[in-house]
Formats: sequence, structure tokens, C-alpha cells
Amino acid sequence: MNEEQQMLLDSAQRYLRDTYDFNSRRDMANSEQYISTTHWQAFAEMGWLAMPFGEQHGGLGFGMEEVALLSEEFGKHLVLEPMLESTVVAGSVLTYPGVAVESSHIDALVSGEKIYALAHQEPDTTADIDNLSAHAQHVANGLKITGNKAYISAGAVTDYFIVTAKLEGQLALFLVPKDAEGLTVTRYKTYDGRSAANLAFDMELPFSSLMARGDLARSAFMTMRDRAILGASAEALGAMQAALDTTVDYTRQRVQFGKPLSSFQALQHRMANMLIQIELCRSLVGAACRALDAGSEDARRLTLAAKVKVTSTARKVTQEAIQLHGGIATTDEYVVGHYFKRVTALESWVCSREDALVDFIRLTDAA
Repeated sequence: MNEEQQMLLDSAQRYLRDTYDFNSRRDMANSEQYISTTHWQAFAEMGWLAMPFGEQHGGLGFGMEEVALLSEEFGKHLVLEPMLESTVVAGSVLTYPGVAVESSHIDALVSGEKIYALAHQEPDTTADIDNLSAHAQHVANGLKITGNKAYISAGAVTDYFIVTAKLEGQLALFLVPKDAEGLTVTRYKTYDGRSAANLAFDMELPFSSLMARGDLARSAFMTMRDRAILGASAEALGAMQAALDTTVDYTRQRVQFGKPLSSFQALQHRMANMLIQIELCRSLVGAACRALDAGSEDARRLTLAAKVKVTSTARKVTQEAIQLHGGIATTDEYVVGHYFKRVTALESWVCSREDALVDFIRLTDAA
């Protein structure tokens, strides 16, 4: 790591270690609140919400390598606040060249004043951008949009939704406020302790709500998807690393037959294999981040490979951690089960493992 990356990592580790303990996080997840506004404002003050944006947008100009470093720490501490959803996903769309959006929205995102989220997934459909039932059409005073969206991560705390729909047969992106007339938002908690929402809409919007359409919308969406995949992969990497660290500590302390569990060779082999798989994932995520930051032609293929490898490994590692702990790991009061829940939720976020594998094979064959 260079000096800036080391400083970023040190500040993240220090803040999360001192203020984001598991019990406080669990209390927040079990409460009526969805996020901590205190933590969210602290993230903004430390510049974390401005990381991936250029100076022209009031950002720090960091790339995916730095975002991944922070996301990995978020995974270790099971952070509830939606930095990935708002900063990485929505921010990628709002700042994409050519996308029509007022600068005030970017300022609000960077400062933490407003939270933004992508509303793309639809009930009973895949996440394919060509398989949308949400529909938009021109009307006298603007645009009318009808349809439904489901499983919107961070949707319960979102101020603006980036909604995907078909307009005259083309993909289009719309910026919709949460209180828009004709929009119904159903908020709920998810099993990993975070928030989500479903949308039902039959509404008319001004022309200014249309941010992009056609090739521009598709390009912005695919760039966003790549960044989202790597951010989620890095977070899952942090969760499984923490699950392994917790397991190693537990086996050193737990005594069976007069010896610590960590002294049994069969268990050592299982934990060693967990470590090897985690390091393979870390190398792949790092390579994908560097390729994306450099604009490499192979960046998307590496990104998809990271998605496939990390999702399968994270599930296995966290399952192994539960097995090595025994029954205690299935309780709400113990952290290991929460790592499993989080990596399971990340499996299908933005892009499922199966979709990533299909796209990876297609790109490999084309190469």
C-alpha cells in the first residue's frame, strides 16, 4: 500500500475498532432504527463518502483499490450504514460522464445529507437490464412510469431512488424522490440486520428526472455494476477474514480432552484451507480493482471472476466457521452467524453469482 492507502486503512481500523463494537451494532440492527446518523455523519467528515469522486465533484479522487480497503473493514465490523449502496453504486451513476443530474445531488451525496440507492431488481425476474417490466412513456407534461421494484438494499433510508425502466424500448435511468406522488415505498428489515424496500409506482415525473437513456444508460449501468461487484466482494472478503480470525481465537481457548481445539491437526487443516481460500480471493479482488482503475480491457472479466470466487468461498468459509464453533455460532448473541448472514445477502446483490458466471464465460469465449 502507498502512504495514502495506509492512512485510510489506519483511520478506518481505528474508528471502527473504537466505536463500532458488535453489541452496539446488534442493538442497532434489532431496533426500530435502520442506521446510525452519528456514524453516517462521521463517515462524511472523514471523507469516506467522497472517496471515489473526482475533485470536480468535491471528492478525493480515490479508485476501487481504496474503496475495497474500506469495504473490507466494513465487512469485518458488519457495518450497517449504506456506503456501498449510496457512494459506490448511486455515486457511480450520478457522476458518470454525460448523465444529466444537478450538481446539488452530488454535493448532497458527498456530504452525507442525502442517501441514494439503485432500484433495479423486479419481483420474479432476473437482474438482467434487458428483462425489465417497468415502463416509461411520454405524456403531455413529462414522463409517466409504471412498475414495481423489489429487494432494494438500503431502500428504507433512501432519499432518492435511481430507477431503471424501459423508455421506447431502451434502458432509461430516472432519479425519483422517495416522496414522489404515485410512489409507494414498503420498508422492512433484512435477515442480515440491514434495511430494504419494495417500490410500486404509477407516477408522472418531469423531463428533468430522466438522467440517461439508450447506450449512455447502459454504459453507466454496467460501470456501476462492476464497481458494485468489487465493493461487495471486498466486503465479503472482510467478513470471511473476521469469521476465520474469530474461529482461530475460539479454538485456542476452547479445551476438549484436556487440550485446546487448535492443537488438533484435523481442525488445523480446515482452518489452513480457509486461510488459503481467503488469500486467493484477496489476490483476485486486488487484481480486479487495479485493472478497473487502470482501464484494462480485462477488467470486467476479472471483476466477474472475483464475484464468482468470492461468493462461493465466503459461503464455505463462514459455514466452516459455524461448524468449528458448534451451537454457539447459531445464536444471535454471537458474531459468527452474522458474518454468514451478511455474505449470503451479498451473493445476489446487484448481480447474482450465476449471472456473473454466465457473463464471465461469454467474455472468455469472446477473448
